Parts: sequence; C-alpha cells; structure tokens
Amino acid sequence: MSYYLVKTTFETGEVSKKGEIIQKPAEFLVSGDSVLEVEKKIGEYLRGSIGGYETTRISKTKIEAVVHEI
Repeated sequence: MSYYLVKTTFETGEVSKKGEIIQKPAEFLVSGDSVLEVEKKIGEYLRGSIGGYETTRISKTKIEAVVHEI
C-alpha cells in the first residue's frame, strides 16, 4: 500500500467582486494501491459533504507509514 497526495479545489459558495465563484484549495493524504483506487476513495469521502469540488492532482508520496496511535 502507498500514500497519495490528492489536491482539490472547492467552491466556497462566495462570489468575488468580478462575479467569479471563489474556490479554495485543499489537500488530502489517501492510502491506496493505485491512482484509480485513491480517486474512488476521495470521491466517496467527499460525496455529500460539500458542494462542487474538482480533483486537480493525485501524486504518489514517499511516505512509508502514518502513525495514528502509540
């Protein structure tokens, strides 16, 4: 299993003075065996929790492990 950095942008629901929708970048660390698996996981994770989002980049990291508890 590997860890992937998933970069996304979210629609904030706000509009700029120029009338453009303001987007906020966000990053997630996702475990998986392939980019397709990670893309599916992030889609399931974000489904229903926010308005519009777009995945802008998925890249494999050199992270070997994530320590949750000791």
